[in-house]
Amino acid sequence: MKSTQFQCAQERQGHPISRRTFIGLSMGALAAWLAGCRANITAKPSPTTPPTPTSPPSSTPTPEPSPAASPAPPSPPSPTPTLEPSPAAPPSLPSLTSHWPATATSRVVVVRHSGVWVGSAPDPQTVLHMLDAGISTLSDTADVLVVWRALFAPADRVLLKVNCISAGGPTQPAVAYAVVRRLQDARLPAENILIFDRTDGELAAAGYTLNDGGPGVQCHGARGEGSVAALTQASVRFYQDLDAATAIVNIPTPKQHGSAGVSVALKNHYGSVNRPGALHGNWCDPAIAELNAQPNVRDKTRLVVGAALSVSPDDWNRPARENALLISFDPVALDTVGRDILVRHRQARGGDAGSLIEGARHLGTAQKLGLGATDVNLIDLREIMLG
Repeated sequence: MKSTQFQCAQERQGHPISRRTFIGLSMGALAAWLAGCRANITAKPSPTTPPTPTSPPSSTPTPEPSPAASPAPPSPPSPTPTLEPSPAAPPSLPSLTSHWPATATSRVVVVRHSGVWVGSAPDPQTVLHMLDAGISTLSDTADVLVVWRALFAPADRVLLKVNCISAGGPTQPAVAYAVVRRLQDARLPAENILIFDRTDGELAAAGYTLNDGGPGVQCHGARGEGSVAALTQASVRFYQDLDAATAIVNIPTPKQHGSAGVSVALKNHYGSVNRPGALHGNWCDPAIAELNAQPNVRDKTRLVVGAALSVSPDDWNRPARENALLISFDPVALDTVGRDILVRHRQARGGDAGSLIEGARHLGTAQKLGLGATDVNLIDLREIMLG
């Protein structure tokens, strides 16, 4: 920066000055410039004596300024450092399975894959991929095994309730076996897993491999009656297999039903009791809802996986391909989504879908009992297309 003396000298360049005056002014400017340099040198800390810190040193070293660089202007005070958030705690069973009314909405995930069928059979690896994608989206957790291990302990005795009442449109075995695969990955012994419906014959006709007491995954029908469920329309008994289970995975397939409008997850438990015929009056209402409100069902159900690779909108022996899995912790919300899929297929075939909607009055009763949500405003529907 130019000194005041240099500025005055330049202002006088248009006027003659004496040699003595010019030398005096020049010497004064030089002295001022040298004084400024000495002040700058004095202000710098000694290279061998670091300044005394006023706070603990940072673990990250601060780079030394380049010797040729000009002195940097003073930095503003550093803001309070923001701490990195702690890693999210692993999901717990209560946090995973809570749904409406405990939360604002109930999530239902629909996972579709147009290539899931290879000829007349579903591809097992594609079904497993669909299940993983659905579980991840349902739980907002990337590692699906973390979810399965939170839902099920190795000591659990898990009953997979499938629906095989019709050989033309049963729960597709590929879906049940995909669930078995992930349960075993969650460290459950194969012998602690039971694929269950009311009779051996219906299971075998649907394509399941029977196993009653041998090594490996168990698969068989009812083995005797157990606890009583006293409902408004009748008292029925659960099969003892439900009593023995500590956890349930409900694996229905969406079907129309002449006495209930639709049969999905809630009505699937008509195959869990000894006298389902006594519960078919008045469009199965309130019987379906009351049955699912029993602790043997409500408190044990950990997950619902709707096998909608094919669905039966009007004739159980004439299913339509939907190429989907429906996954939720809320059976009422899942049944509502399943009903709407059946309505779409019925209308596409030129049929009247009114009975599917009006007949499924048990959905409203189930919501009143706090079992889940059928109001569309209470359902968080997520749809995924994998291929």
